[in-house]
Order: sequence, then C-alpha cells, then structure tokens
Amino acid sequence: MRDPAGVPYEAAAFSERLTWPSFKRMPHIMGALFVALACIYALSPYLALWSLSSALRSHDTITLSQHIDWSALSTNLKAEAIDALIGPPPAADDLPDFGSSFASNAVSHAIDTRLTPELLMTMASQMVDTPRTAPDSSLRQLYARLSAHFVSPLRFEAGLVTAPGQRPTIVHMKFEQWRWKITGFDIPKAI
Repeated sequence: MRDPAGVPYEAAAFSERLTWPSFKRMPHIMGALFVALACIYALSPYLALWSLSSALRSHDTITLSQHIDWSALSTNLKAEAIDALIGPPPAADDLPDFGSSFASNAVSHAIDTRLTPELLMTMASQMVDTPRTAPDSSLRQLYARLSAHFVSPLRFEAGLVTAPGQRPTIVHMKFEQWRWKITGFDIPKAI
C-alpha cells in the first residue's frame, strides 16, 4: 500500500513517529533530565573518592594531582603543621616571639617547596596502610570506619578511621572546575 506521495505506507507511518515529543510530555522529559543530573551530581564525590583510592593503590600520581587544589591544600597543611608545632596563633594584640615566628616561616617554606604529588602519595599510603588483624574487611567494617556527606552544595567531607579508638582523618573536598578537588585534611592529633 502506498500513500499519495508514492512512499510505502509503513515508511510513511515510521517517519511520523520520528517527530519531536509533544509539548504535553516536555515537563516529564525535563523533570527526568533534572532528576538524572541531580543523581549524577550526588554520586560524583563518591566516584572521585573511588578514583583517588584506586590512584593511591596503583601509585598513580597524575590522577592524584588532578584531584587536588594545591593552593588550598598547602594553606591547610601549613595551618595544621603550625598548630601542631607551636600551638594556636597568638591573640591579635600579642606579638609572637622570635622562635614561633621563625618556626612558622620555616614550616611554610618547607610545605611550599617540598609538597609534591609523590610526597602526598607516600604520606597517604602511610596513613592508610596500617597493619590489620584480618586481611579481608567486610562491608560492615568499612561502613563503620567511613563517613562521607555533603557539607554544602559545593563542599563534601569524607572521614576514615585508620586505627581503632582514634578520631577519623577527614578529607575536605570542593567542587571546582567541573570536578571534586581535595582542599584540606584534618589529621587527628596524637594524645
């Protein structure tokens, strides 16, 4: 059977089905697209953590360095190191003594010149590779040691307890330049 234009009927019916969706279905399509994008965004920091974990296991410094905001991380590590070495900063009206000023400048310079992906890889490997009693850790044990959540729409925190009875090491991440980047660590202090 042929239509008046001479095209077989089956082909003419098929071409009618290839039209754009009607305006009645457009809100449903847009809603489904929004839900899909929201789910992808909600899963993206977990995928970034998985990528970082595989980079640590395979000692891939290129992947590791792509997921780090170096200026924010160096600022965070300087504050952590100076706080651990000297203590909290002096009050606004107090002048720091020469020793603490010299130590803070030395720590800042050391972090600025020595912080590399290789050093960070070594440091992270030492923190994570603690001796375990059981080589196979179950999903329940991992769930008890790991906590991860959004702090704000563009910030994410993941905490990992590396030793029993110890506070977790917290990794701060920020969504910038279309990917999640590490901006800082909260390393538990020895008691």
